[in-house]
Amino acid sequence: MKKKSVQNRTSKPISTEQTTPEASPQSFDYDDMLTELEAIVADAEQRLAQEDEAA
Repeated sequence: MKKKSVQNRTSKPISTEQTTPEASPQSFDYDDMLTELEAIVADAEQRLAQEDEAA
C-alpha cells in the first residue's frame, strides 16, 4: 500500500482589530444593561406563553 501524501495548508494571517472603549460607538452603563436584560426576559416570557398556548 502507498501512503497518501498529506498537504499542509497554510492559513492566511487574519487581522484582528480590537476596539477600545473610546472607539466603541456606544458604551453601556449599568442601567442600559439592566434595561436590555429586562427586555430579553420579557421577550422570553412572551415566547414561552405563546408556546404554551400552541401546545
